[in-house]
Amino acid sequence: MAQTNIALADADFSKFDYDATESGPDEVSGRGGGGGTHEVRNVLRALRRNRWLIVSIVAVAVVLAAISQLLATPMYKSVATVQVELTDEEGTNQAEAEARNAIRVQNEAKIYRSRAVAAKVVEDLDLINNRQFMGSNFVRDGELSEQEHAAAVTKLTRMISVVNAPQSDLLDIEVTSPYPDLAADIANQYPLSAQEMRVSRRQRMRRRMLTDLEQESTRLAAKLAAAEKKVAEFRAESGMLEGAGGSEDLAQINRVAVEAASAQALKSASSARSSGVSRAAGMTSTANADSPLLQQQRRRRAELETERTRLSSTFGAGHPQMVSLSNQISELDQSIRREEAAVQAAARQQAAAEAAQQRTLAESERDAAAARANELRGMLNEMTAKAYSNNANKAQLAQLEREAEVARSAYMSTVNSEEEVRSALGIIGVNSTLISGAVPQSEPFYPKPARTIAGALLAALVISLLIVFARELLDDKLRSPSQIFRMFGLKTFGMFPALDRSETTDMTLENNPVVNEPHSVFAEVARGLHTHILDLAKPNKTQTVFVTSPLPSDGKATVAISLCAAAAAAGQRAIVVDFDLRQPSIIQDIQRELGRPDLVDLLTEPGERIRLPAPQKPTDSRELTTYSPVVVSMREPVKNPAAVFTPDNMRNLFGRLNEDFDLVVINGPSALAVHDVRSLARFADNILLVMRWGQTTVPQIEATLDKLANRVDGAVFDGVDYADHARRGYQDEVQYYMQSTSEFAHSGGFAAEIRNQLAGFANGFKKIWARG
Repeated sequence: MAQTNIALADADFSKFDYDATESGPDEVSGRGGGGGTHEVRNVLRALRRNRWLIVSIVAVAVVLAAISQLLATPMYKSVATVQVELTDEEGTNQAEAEARNAIRVQNEAKIYRSRAVAAKVVEDLDLINNRQFMGSNFVRDGELSEQEHAAAVTKLTRMISVVNAPQSDLLDIEVTSPYPDLAADIANQYPLSAQEMRVSRRQRMRRRMLTDLEQESTRLAAKLAAAEKKVAEFRAESGMLEGAGGSEDLAQINRVAVEAASAQALKSASSARSSGVSRAAGMTSTANADSPLLQQQRRRRAELETERTRLSSTFGAGHPQMVSLSNQISELDQSIRREEAAVQAAARQQAAAEAAQQRTLAESERDAAAARANELRGMLNEMTAKAYSNNANKAQLAQLEREAEVARSAYMSTVNSEEEVRSALGIIGVNSTLISGAVPQSEPFYPKPARTIAGALLAALVISLLIVFARELLDDKLRSPSQIFRMFGLKTFGMFPALDRSETTDMTLENNPVVNEPHSVFAEVARGLHTHILDLAKPNKTQTVFVTSPLPSDGKATVAISLCAAAAAAGQRAIVVDFDLRQPSIIQDIQRELGRPDLVDLLTEPGERIRLPAPQKPTDSRELTTYSPVVVSMREPVKNPAAVFTPDNMRNLFGRLNEDFDLVVINGPSALAVHDVRSLARFADNILLVMRWGQTTVPQIEATLDKLANRVDGAVFDGVDYADHARRGYQDEVQYYMQSTSEFAHSGGFAAEIRNQLAGFANGFKKIWARG
């Protein structure tokens, strides 16, 4: 026996007896905390079970990170900052303006990330011939192919990163290179190359647009000239001047009508004036007629009269001076009368002449007004007739004018666009401006050993924890009594250690660890199982135990033989009846070697009995009398099982067995492999479920319990790897016992722990792969 033949000279027989108290305080009695504490403990136990896997993953990650940092080429980063030109229109919706500006910044960032700008930078800096950029192994042989040029552009795009912060108009152009000067040159060249490319593209586009507009304006000018010519020809043919056919005609007719009425009124006025002048000529008065000589004579007479009045106070009337003055006044009065007559005659002649002149002018005005009125009436008639004619041609003229106006609008719009494009040829649009140039860095930004190793440590720790939790979640295999009790409410009666394959294959009634190695762990577990079975027995009655498992090869035959051997060693008459006839087992091999009546004989011959071997007398009076275990199975396959395993035969068989034995162990078939398990279970007092440690899964147990109608009394683990179980840290008797032995310390150490952890992870991955 490998790693299980451990001497237990002072061991307690109940050391490996598992009952409900072994499920832990949280699972059974609730002592030690609530559900939250239980979950925390489960997590801590899972971490403890996988601690070496976590340590190995973290160690490998840290070592790899350290090696990568040591072997990494130092990289330098240079950053150039550009500012994007935004729009700030007054009177517009602020939200719309901000949205447009955000799109403008995003578009500018996309332009800087484009391959077109990268190709322009490659061309401007002649990076094709730069060994720092192309690599020391680059050798240019002749002209550069398109693939090589594209590879250079791709390399540059991988070196550059454009970062734009939210709600900001600044763009950071980050260039990473092993050479700080090259990184700074590229970062500073990017805005210049982008601007130059943008300008050249705009100029080319504008020139193409200008050419198209010039051609279009020439075409529209010819079209406009033709339309205007049609309008002029139609006006000439129809005799329609500018404005004819509209309100201008009516206004002109009204003006002529007013002029004609005015001329007629003037004629009447002139006739009346002529009559009035004739009558007024005879009414002219000459009393007030005057002349300069008459005025002078009158002033002279007034002076002489004044002088005579002055002298009269001094001289008498006969004084010569007085006489002389009187004579002068008389002569002067005669002269005045003659001058007045002459003046009045002249005034009358002048008035008659003026009256004749006024009469002649009035008659002329009358004749002119009459002629004017006749002429205007003729013009009015002609204009009225022409207006009616223009009105008839108005619709066709309007159509021609509309066509001419449309042609004129199209032509003027094209001419304006042409002028705008021609003016824009000299304008360089600015979309972004370099505000902070890049400078060569003296300190590399990569590698950063401390930060990288710390990040690798943290990432490896997180990944290892995720792997551990994924492994635990995916691992539905049963390994501990606490799992069995917590999930199914079953007590675990024993955990049989794993045996070598040769020991399992060569096991007989005499070559059994329970008999040959009574102080081994295997024997202790078998005796503990027998103790639990005795606790289930009824007083003074043969006990029948049905042993089954979910699937074949779970070890139920070994458990059945070991239970029978432990019962026989404890002084009970015990027998194993093998009903697992579809699978070859060690019980069938033992049956063939014994040469006793087999199961068919016992079923078909009611009088046939198994002779119980004689009890073995103890050499020491302090020991009990023991029996040898008995095994009954099949020597050969049954041709007609239905005729042999009838209910009557089965009842007769178990009746005889109950008379001859104290304990009947039925080695039944696997519960999930055949359909007659429940039929056999009816003849048993108790049902024992055997599970393969680390192989039997939760769904298998659930299906088995459903098939057995939940009549299982206890569970047994077979094939337990005690060392692995102890390393998993379930905190049960197996762990504490193995930790107290020197064998566990030498069972493989850290390397074995890592192998087991990795194997468990591989199995979980295989399960995911199989399910996917």
